[in-house]
Amino acid sequence: MVKLVRSLRGQLLMWLMIPLGLLLGFNIWQTIDASKELANVAYDRTLQASVRTIAERVTIDETGVHVDIPAAALEMFESQFQDRVYYSVTLNTGKQLTGYANLPSPPKTIRPTPQSPIIFFDAIYRGEEVRFAVFQRPLFAGKHMVATVQVGETLSSRTALANQIVWDAVRDQLWMMALAAFFVAIGIHRGLQPLLRLRDKIQRREEGELYPFNEEKVQSELKPLVGSLNQTMRRLQSELDARQRFIADASHQLRTPLTLLYTQAELALRATEPASMQASLIELHQSTKQTVRLANQLLSLSRAEPDSVQHLEFTPLDLTTFARELTAEFATAARSKQIDLGFEGDETASIEGNSLLLHEMISNLLDNAIHYTPNRGLVTVAVKVDPYHILLQVSDSGPGIPASERERVFERFYRILGTKETGCGLGLAIVKECAQAHRATISLSKAEEGGLKVAVRFPKIDA
Repeated sequence: MVKLVRSLRGQLLMWLMIPLGLLLGFNIWQTIDASKELANVAYDRTLQASVRTIAERVTIDETGVHVDIPAAALEMFESQFQDRVYYSVTLNTGKQLTGYANLPSPPKTIRPTPQSPIIFFDAIYRGEEVRFAVFQRPLFAGKHMVATVQVGETLSSRTALANQIVWDAVRDQLWMMALAAFFVAIGIHRGLQPLLRLRDKIQRREEGELYPFNEEKVQSELKPLVGSLNQTMRRLQSELDARQRFIADASHQLRTPLTLLYTQAELALRATEPASMQASLIELHQSTKQTVRLANQLLSLSRAEPDSVQHLEFTPLDLTTFARELTAEFATAARSKQIDLGFEGDETASIEGNSLLLHEMISNLLDNAIHYTPNRGLVTVAVKVDPYHILLQVSDSGPGIPASERERVFERFYRILGTKETGCGLGLAIVKECAQAHRATISLSKAEEGGLKVAVRFPKIDA
């Protein structure tokens, strides 16, 4: 439970920090673009002011076109990064009035408009990236003359400003992310407190304490978990109870047969006469046979317990074919008592069944019928189909069971008072458990042959 809580806390933090990290990365990417845009806007205003200032100082008179560049038009670019400034003033006639020669021309795709008479573009000049601004001013001379003023500045100041904006934004976002992570960690810790208290309750329990938790006293978020824990503990308790019942039943029922086996073995060892020794060995053999049968039935009963059945696989099968083949296996036992063993049923009878449990059920019914039917008697197995059910019947011509005892014979180790038979009282208990595992009902009645008729009614499925 401790590892579960730690793992859950770590996973919650991880799954919360991953989106925060992705969000931070996305914000940084957007901030970088935004910072470049902001830096361009800020410094483009300086370029714009510079080209307008220079353009205003371009004059024309009878002696020609003159330009007087004021110092302020270039000094406004001075910064700690010592960016280089390039400028030129040319006429549309191709004459350059002043400035640097061969400055890059703006792309043909960029044209000034009445709303934006100044155009901006980036270019490489003298091996450096330079941001240029271009402004054309008509001079209104006799000839239609236009002066083109172009000013460019290297990008050191812009890059520094953009980097500063990015760093400030990232620093603030990192602080916010750290603060968010802190509060998220506190929230997770507080949110896991109910789970931690549940962990402490589980750790304080002694070994074997499997009583359920009170689901009414836990937070609504933990009710599904507590419900699952309770279900698991109930299942474990049920399995432990079944195991303890089996151990108790086995120890109680095997104590006497094992003692008898030991006594008979002692008598056989002490016998000196071959006849006496032979008689002791015959009794020992018979007792061993009964003990083996008892042990097998105890194991069969354990397999038929509800907690064991829920782990078994139930598949569609034909009960007619299954019962016919199993009946044939008891032909030898019936022949030894000259019992007429028959089977009735040809129609397909589809049920959802487990072959192991069905084998135990039908085997016990046949074993009881043959065991209690006298020599030259009659035992009949029948499978019948009606619109809603599959009926398995085992009838015999034995002594039967009185009506007053028919409910009690399904109890474990119960034997009818006054009987001289050596059964251990588990056969019908096993049959009942197997029937219930198949959602079938079982009933006892008097057979037409005069003995007992056991009827097991299965729910029918489509073939």
